[in-house]
Amino acid sequence: MHEGIYIAASAGIKQSKKMEVIAQNLANVNSTGYKGDRLAFKELMTPLPPDKGPEPTKDLLLQTNKSNSNVSYVAVTDQYTDHEPGIMKQTNSELDMALDGPGYFSVSTKEGIRYTRNGNFRLNTENQIVNQKGQPVLSEQGKPIVIAAEGTEISIDSYGNIFVGSGERSENIGKIKFVDFDNKQTLEKLGDGLFFQSDTEEDEKPVNDTKLRQGFLEGSNVAATDEMANMISTLRLFETYQKMIQSIDSMDDQSVNDIGRVG
Repeated sequence: MHEGIYIAASAGIKQSKKMEVIAQNLANVNSTGYKGDRLAFKELMTPLPPDKGPEPTKDLLLQTNKSNSNVSYVAVTDQYTDHEPGIMKQTNSELDMALDGPGYFSVSTKEGIRYTRNGNFRLNTENQIVNQKGQPVLSEQGKPIVIAAEGTEISIDSYGNIFVGSGERSENIGKIKFVDFDNKQTLEKLGDGLFFQSDTEEDEKPVNDTKLRQGFLEGSNVAATDEMANMISTLRLFETYQKMIQSIDSMDDQSVNDIGRVG
């Protein structure tokens, strides 16, 4: 089979992978605190090195000893999460919170501590502040935050200090924990707006300049118009590679038939 087909196929497969990422981003364009994913591409020259990327690139290509050293294939070198902040949306709900600056809320799950930018919180039946999955939001002491008196006014300042009651009866019951990391790319996306710190040597660090905004939610950092434009251009590239494969196959077929007639 003509090597050009393998080259076009490698590029088409990577565009298909890009389309999956774009579709995932578009599906979460209205998800609170969602962070979009991105792909990084590069050319891969033969002989092919052992693949260390997210996809087994070499399994889709010709064997090294059958490949032309003057051509290049397409490889996905990285799939990463864009941690840029989204746009703040005011809700006026006293348990909606957004972080104005870098950092993540800490929540307790059955699997351990997880991190999120989704501040759409509520009270559970035990009067704990929890996320929409019922997982407790943690205080600076690493404990669930309990609002002892039902129906009391809750106010949270820009540093995360929680006050219940009003006027002279206002009482500070704790402080919401929010942390950051030097290398955000070690945060593994789990779904439901949660992240897991996959690097055991990457420690939490305190956040100094970030302000908490009560009554706000952070929207997705995915711009629907940009993703739609990316989807259109990706689809056109995919169609181009399809036509290349069809053209090469047609030329090969024509060559075989013409040679057969000459013989």
